[in-house]
Amino acid sequence: MDPGFRDIVVAILALSFIVFIALFGHVPALRRTPIGWGYSFIWKTLPSWVTRLDMAVTGGLTVRSIKRLFNYLMFEKHPLIQLFYMGLVSGGLYLFYLGGWHRIWSPVHKIGVPLIASLPYISLYLASYSDPGYITPENHQRAMKLYPYDFVNFKPGYHCSTCRFEKPARSKHCPICKHCIAKQDHHCVWINNCVGHNNVKYFFAFLMSTNILLTYGFYLTYFMIRQIVIDSLPAGSSISQLTFGAYIHEFFLCLIMDVWLGIVCLLCLMTGMMSYGFTGYHFYLLWAGTTTNETFKWADWKDDIAAGEVWMARDPTRNPYTGRWTAATRGRLGAHNWPVQSDKIVYRIINPDEMEYLDKHLIWNKLESIDELENVYDIGFWKTLEGVIWVARF
Repeated sequence: MDPGFRDIVVAILALSFIVFIALFGHVPALRRTPIGWGYSFIWKTLPSWVTRLDMAVTGGLTVRSIKRLFNYLMFEKHPLIQLFYMGLVSGGLYLFYLGGWHRIWSPVHKIGVPLIASLPYISLYLASYSDPGYITPENHQRAMKLYPYDFVNFKPGYHCSTCRFEKPARSKHCPICKHCIAKQDHHCVWINNCVGHNNVKYFFAFLMSTNILLTYGFYLTYFMIRQIVIDSLPAGSSISQLTFGAYIHEFFLCLIMDVWLGIVCLLCLMTGMMSYGFTGYHFYLLWAGTTTNETFKWADWKDDIAAGEVWMARDPTRNPYTGRWTAATRGRLGAHNWPVQSDKIVYRIINPDEMEYLDKHLIWNKLESIDELENVYDIGFWKTLEGVIWVARF
């Protein structure tokens, strides 16, 4: 492989890995891994070094300017990240048109390319401009009935200080969208919108259409470059006669010979790995019956249990299947007909003196493992997926 081109490939791989750490290192499952440590270095240690240096040189002027720009990019509604995404897709398609359109070997692909290329634009529009599940005074009572309180991460009686109403289970106020969102997963800068109860199916469509485009683009460019390798072989030679190392060498040489195809091929490969990783993470959330927001809550419980600060009791009077709740109480506490119910109640007790405030009629035990808690929202992958596709409107 040409040393210069090899350095470019290594640089692209290194940059992709750094971007992956910066985007996914905060995930609770990666918190105590090298990826989590790298995330902490990128977002905490490195900025503190830069801040100290800037204070000594400019009195903090540069850091304040960077923070204002960062806060605008990450915590304000703006289309810049959407435009960046569309620029990547549109630029990649244009480069493919320059280097690959005339090499398409089948009429099926002549039709397939524009069809598949249109999917990210359509899904991005739907995900960006659909209602993620805004909770308003008009639909608040209906939103209260979407999900039951689990008395672990979500308990009745808490009010949103901004929206001024009781928070439905699984909801979260988004400071960027300026609304409480039903089953809020996260605010996604790529779609400039929250991902919530109403539009999560469009978000998955956006992820999958991006994956399909990148996979299809890599498939086409790979076989086009492979054909260039075949055409470059001496007369009478066959590609099957090449060793693996020789084939890779010839393949990368041909990437340089047709630079537009090479750029598209590498772009699809590198960004595809991140896109598939992000998609896989969200399918894992479906399988686990949780959301991005809730995974952080579960991670906090896990840390508190390890510190010996969590106590649990069973309160059978709280289980709606016992019939001890009135109809009015069941309606206030949410979806009483939810397929999974729990009579467990948990509290964090940091100061032992706080134990006296616990209900004396219940038997309290210190939790030893996160497995002793129950996620009532985990109703199985297929049931959860069904709820994503056929959304219960409120």
